[in-house]
Amino acid sequence: MRNPRFSALKTLQRVSQGEFIQDAFDRKGLSPKDERLAEIIINGTIQNELFLDYVIDKFVSSPSKLQDNIRIILRMGIYQLHFLDRVPERAAVDESVKLAKKIANQGAAGLVNGVLRSIIREGENAFTIDARDEIHYLSLRYSFSEEWVKYFKTLLGNDVEKFLASTFNSAPVTLRPICIEKEELRKRLEEEGFEISEAILGKSALNVENPRGLFDSKSFHDGIFYVQDGASQEVVPLFTKDDKAEALDLCAAPGGKSFQMAELFNHVDSCDSSAERLKLMDENIKRLGYDNITTRVRNAKTPLPKKKYDRILVDAPCSGLGLLRRKPEIKNRVKLEDVLHLAQTQRLILENAYGALAPGGELIYSTCTVTVEENEGVLASFLKDHPECTLREKGLRYWPHQKDCDGFSMAVIVRKEDYALDGNDA
Repeated sequence: MRNPRFSALKTLQRVSQGEFIQDAFDRKGLSPKDERLAEIIINGTIQNELFLDYVIDKFVSSPSKLQDNIRIILRMGIYQLHFLDRVPERAAVDESVKLAKKIANQGAAGLVNGVLRSIIREGENAFTIDARDEIHYLSLRYSFSEEWVKYFKTLLGNDVEKFLASTFNSAPVTLRPICIEKEELRKRLEEEGFEISEAILGKSALNVENPRGLFDSKSFHDGIFYVQDGASQEVVPLFTKDDKAEALDLCAAPGGKSFQMAELFNHVDSCDSSAERLKLMDENIKRLGYDNITTRVRNAKTPLPKKKYDRILVDAPCSGLGLLRRKPEIKNRVKLEDVLHLAQTQRLILENAYGALAPGGELIYSTCTVTVEENEGVLASFLKDHPECTLREKGLRYWPHQKDCDGFSMAVIVRKEDYALDGNDA
């Protein structure tokens, strides 16, 4: 049986090198109990990284000389001491020392032992934040860079702390019924032992409160639901339904929105740059029983074939800052300058997609982020270059602290019906 803390350490090492938790975490050989402990330590250490480093630097004489792997072990140990009431102090210290011995040497183990025991002696004073102002305090308290705290405060004002705090919450497991009424799905899942509650967003969405075993359930194999966040479920219904329409989902994988589109339109071409992700999508298409979706490997940054579509969805690759509850590692990586570069790519993808939109057609631009540059900025640039297009209504933005959902932004672009008569059809 593998040690859950060693598994957490190996995962955190891989995440520090650029991997995502879901790819880096090897669950093999862990009991369900140990897997859960490793998950808690991994996510909690990453969510609180800036705060944990702040504490470390108060107790280490030369913080800049601290080896990366030893810093990770100290983060894990301090996280357990401060945040995990059920972990005895002795266990947090002893297990951290064992990790240091295993991957380094006796000297490193002594350092880890000394720092953690000093923190225990100091008590709650060890975790006191001595901040110079509100921005600095929020940065350390919620482990966001000061750059992002200032940014979100500009957007949210006094609600900024509610948003920052919400990114530490567990994201619900939200389902969308497939070819079954919402209440019938609820009944069947409850008969299988799952506790079901109403989701805030998504017309037919349900939350599963105890999701362990969900993907082994009869309901899953019967293809009567798909896991999809409530905010994500709000995107496709913004389209005008037309059972004769030809539709394109340009950045389709993992496929949830394509499946919704298949229920509204005649046929959906679902494209993505990742063949591996499309393979998983094809498996879900088969499980769910859709027969009007065609998947294709296609780079959205390159021009599309000349075929015209009545409905196009661009769920653009983005910074993912709306997904911090699910992917906390994002906040330690994404900088504002990255957002500016992403906006340029998104603008290019939107332009390519528009070239395939038929006159009178509708194009939805959406992202799982909440930055102005990647949403309003991209749309403003596009509309400036395309006076023949309008926004049907003001774009929508959902925040996790308001709707218990992923952060999401979306808007509907409509191409004027008679524009092609000018001879300027793109």
